Amino acid sequence: MSTRPIYELYIDAKGGFFELLVNDIPFYFYYNVGATAFRLNINSFIPKSGLQHLSLRMLCVEPGEPFPEGASVELKIERYEKGNPRERTAVLDYRNMQLSDNKTGIFLHQQSFTAEVPYTLSLANSVSLDNYNEEILRKEMEDAYREYTEAMRTNDLSKYKALTAERQENIFTSLYVDQASRNKQEAGYLKGINHQQVKLYPMQHYKLAFYDNKKLVGLQKIKDAPGIYIDSTNPEDAFIEYIIFHKKSAASPLTIVL
Repeated sequence: MSTRPIYELYIDAKGGFFELLVNDIPFYFYYNVGATAFRLNINSFIPKSGLQHLSLRMLCVEPGEPFPEGASVELKIERYEKGNPRERTAVLDYRNMQLSDNKTGIFLHQQSFTAEVPYTLSLANSVSLDNYNEEILRKEMEDAYREYTEAMRTNDLSKYKALTAERQENIFTSLYVDQASRNKQEAGYLKGINHQQVKLYPMQHYKLAFYDNKKLVGLQKIKDAPGIYIDSTNPEDAFIEYIIFHKKSAASPLTIVL
């Protein structure tokens, strides 16, 4: 087994929007017109070794219409040792070059693969939120969103690091980031943001969304992955920052896990 394996997802999609989930966790939502192709590592969505699940939902740009001629999708997941991306092993490979044969304009595909990683992320230790009051969960997340936005607006790095500590630990662990690199990345968390122009996005424009058998929860704008919309007085500076919450135990508060 590789000592520091990286799992990288590749998608090449034409002729529609798509939503990608890894282990029933939103990974990438694409709602722009036009073809797209990219590679991204998925290690932080792999909580521990074992069977993993990939889900694709592809939609025609025109709701209810068939996919256009030439619509297609190609999915791959490859494994390589960190620092040696030229030597890759395919763990998942899927192609559908005939989406235009689908007359519903909705295409679903699910596939599993096995991953072996030398870590267990806190994501793996999440209790079910099934019996929790949704209004209370929403209030907890809205309060966190207000703190998050205020940390951005005031350039408060200490508060931002406190809010995102668990998420960042999961990311650093899954990508095998050494302490010197961690320190450098942490120092740059809030750089490049026009802090004084940051403003709170209206909470009523988010919907509540559960994932991973209701072990994870987030607030989500329509046609976006769950996350906080960092609004700005200059619309060109606004952006989405991915956020997913969980509870480690029944008595613990919601914390940002991804």
